[in-house]
Amino acid sequence: MSQSKDKRSTAAVRIDDLERTLTARRLQHAVGEGRLDLMELDRRLGAVYAARTSAELSAVTADLPDHTATESLELRVGSGTKRVDGQWEVPEKVTAECGSGTIHIDFNNAYCARRQLTITADVGSGALVLIVPRGWRVDLDRVKCGSGSVVNRVRLPHFPGAPVLRVEGRVKSGVVKARYRYRSPWAWLRRSHSR
Repeated sequence: MSQSKDKRSTAAVRIDDLERTLTARRLQHAVGEGRLDLMELDRRLGAVYAARTSAELSAVTADLPDHTATESLELRVGSGTKRVDGQWEVPEKVTAECGSGTIHIDFNNAYCARRQLTITADVGSGALVLIVPRGWRVDLDRVKCGSGSVVNRVRLPHFPGAPVLRVEGRVKSGVVKARYRYRSPWAWLRRSHSR
């Protein structure tokens, strides 16, 4: 097959709703970075949700930096606390090492263009806390545990195409925990009154 025919067939590939959602989140992330204003975001979101092929979707973000360039993130803490939250780009691999301290990684406002990512954990007597959005799946089966604990509170159904977070490594006397973001008291009250 010639290269021009190959390019045409790749450009004509139909996209799914997840790809549109990921591109929309990328645009929102660009607003947070100051790369786009709200009027430009509105125009581009219209193009995202009208897009049918990967070429049409790529054209919307062609002038933005490539977010897949970040390949890894290394987090190390001795006895302190380290947090990764807010708007950040999720790389393919994350390394988390903590002695007696705590590492919190919150994925709720993160831009994640991957369907699968890996965290390599080395936890002594500290804690690694992973906070994920509803719909994500967390796999803690590859974490070797000494006298500590491995707790997975991410139990809701996995949304098709949503990221799968796989954790591997070890925990000695500390804890590796995956959970959802805690709801505020007001959110609980609103939920109970809406029933």
